[in-house]
Amino acid sequence: MGDTIVLDPYDVWQLTKGLGRPFGELLGSCADLHVEEGVIMPHLKMREETESCAFLGTDGRCTVHAYRPGICRLFPLGRQFDDKKTSYFIVPNGCVKGGLSKVRIDRWIGIEDLPRYEEYKAEWRSLLRTLQARIAAESSVEVQRNVNLYFLRTFYMTPYEGDAAAFYGELAARTRDFAAAAL
Repeated sequence: MGDTIVLDPYDVWQLTKGLGRPFGELLGSCADLHVEEGVIMPHLKMREETESCAFLGTDGRCTVHAYRPGICRLFPLGRQFDDKKTSYFIVPNGCVKGGLSKVRIDRWIGIEDLPRYEEYKAEWRSLLRTLQARIAAESSVEVQRNVNLYFLRTFYMTPYEGDAAAFYGELAARTRDFAAAAL
């Protein structure tokens, strides 16, 4: 999987809440950073010897299933965003297990208030596109670095408090402050 399981703030909030550890402690052991279209983004770390997820147990099962990242929640579904509308589809050859019954998407993904989560995902994608354009237009490597560090501190390194409603409210405030200061 390499560095393909990119973590968004909701993923980090869930993981840190579920593991009881701040994100800074997860870096290096089960999360790493890489550059995605000019933006430094966290992702799940894979074990070098097996290229499997750091959270995969010896029995082959997810050890953080209750608070796993969104991309893991989706599998074997894919997701497409169109003008703040989210569509889901089954990934070809995504699930080899047969004879399963149909499950509603909100139950499958297991995220409280799925419409609000989908709205958040659309807003987050928009912020990332704006940030990527801002960094690409910046000729100073030092400014690019500083914007990236501010981005990481604002959305990942500073803990979120409370439940999902509090998370969304806090993220909206952080997004406004970040946009005013860095975009």
